[in-house]
Amino acid sequence: MPSGFRLDTDGWTKEFDECKRLAQETLQLIQERNLRHPNGGPEASRLSAAARKKLGTLGVQLDKLLRWLDSPEAESLSEPEKNRRRDLIYDLRSRREGMQMSIKRSTGAADRDALFSGAGPSGPLPPRETEATAELDNRGLLGLQQAVMRRQDEELEAMEKTVASTKHIALAIGEEVDLQTRLLDDLADDVDVTQSRLKAATAKVKQLMRDSSNCRLGVCVFLLIVTLVVVVILTVKLARFL
Repeated sequence: MPSGFRLDTDGWTKEFDECKRLAQETLQLIQERNLRHPNGGPEASRLSAAARKKLGTLGVQLDKLLRWLDSPEAESLSEPEKNRRRDLIYDLRSRREGMQMSIKRSTGAADRDALFSGAGPSGPLPPRETEATAELDNRGLLGLQQAVMRRQDEELEAMEKTVASTKHIALAIGEEVDLQTRLLDDLADDVDVTQSRLKAATAKVKQLMRDSSNCRLGVCVFLLIVTLVVVVILTVKLARFL
């Protein structure tokens, strides 16, 4: 389906029929590979690559058909009809995923296998072909590998910056914790000093209260003595008059 192509309901049906044709052709390629080349080889790799290419095209077309059902151009369709067409797309998607899973045998010539794995016939099994590499030659594979390595380097640099930033934040937090700990220690010392001063002041207050009690007792005794002397004097004088 060309980019920017506007569909109507009939055009959608034609495009979906084209998707079903692609799915059927892909299935035939997979069956031919499995029946005629069960042990692999260059022809099996070619059939697998062709099948993957058709599956990639099928996936793009199914996505566009599904998006069209959610666009304003599909407003003329009833909701049940939209749901029916969505079910058709989902069913064809499931068939496509099943065909992708059935393509397990790696493809490519010996130089491609060496480029991916670097192993000889007695080495480990080569990696599986992907849609991104199915149609690439050796030079294209080398360019793809270099692009992937550059992207990995950029991701590592970004991760390194993130780790360094996190380290600086951790150091700042550690310094703040140390400062708060010192402040708490100083506060604890001040509390101890204040508590000692409070105890001393309390003892002085108690002593003062005791001293005040003794002073009042002395005053009372003095007044009693004075009263007694006055009484004795008055008694003597009264006795003289009598």
